[in-house]
This record gives sequence, structure tokens and C-alpha cells, in this order.
Amino acid sequence: MEKEISFRSSAEHYAADACIVWCFDDRFSGLLGEFSKTFKNFDLVKIAGGAKALAGGASPERDFVLNQIKASIRLHGTTRVVLMLHRDCGAYGGSKNFENPNTEKESQESQLTEARRFIMNEVPGVSVDAYFADFDGLYPV
Repeated sequence: MEKEISFRSSAEHYAADACIVWCFDDRFSGLLGEFSKTFKNFDLVKIAGGAKALAGGASPERDFVLNQIKASIRLHGTTRVVLMLHRDCGAYGGSKNFENPNTEKESQESQLTEARRFIMNEVPGVSVDAYFADFDGLYPV
């Protein structure tokens, strides 16, 4: 096998300060970069819709995200989960599917509250924070 890129990664095992569930929409990658500076180490679950799958009923997507969070806890001792949803998310059909920006934000806050409740029920003892990302910053829910 021929090496394509030379790079030296740390071989040291780490403890994760958080497991972050973030949408893969690249418009919010810069915001993730700024937010993640608050952590020494973190595990990232970056998927379409971010925490959306955790707010609905039982589904393979919800099981996948929950299993990723549990793996972070098991492998890296994570005690904090961070959930994110954002404005104009394609997984929700975009902003056009909401009456107005306030309705969209309220809907996302409700989804985040449901997702937080689900994680707290499934993984007792873990701290769960939720955030709504907008184009001007990150808002705690």
C-alpha cells in the first residue's frame, strides 16, 4: 500500500469531554470549529439532521445515533452529550417548510427537548446539552 499523506497522529488513548451530535451541513462547520475549542477532546457524530433522529420514535437511525453515543461513553469515558439542530436544515425540508423563523426555531427547540429527554432516559447519569445553530451563532436550548 502506498502512503498518500504523511501525518503523525497521537497514539495515546484519550478521554472525551463530550460526544457531539452535529449536522453534516457544511455551512455550520466553522461554528463547530469554534464551539469545539471549548473541549480538550471530543467524539463527533456528524450526520444529516444532527439530533433529529433522536427526537422521533423508534427507528434504525435513532438506534444508530444512540449506539454511537454509548460507544463514546464506553470507549472514551464521555459524561456529556451535546445535541445540535440548525436553521434551514434539509432534513426538515429547509426553512421554507416553516411559517416563519420563530416557528422554525420553536419547532427545533421542541425537537431538541425531546431528544435530550430520550438520551437522559436511555443513558442515566449523562449530562445532555442542546443547541440551536443559526447563521449568526449558537443558542442553548
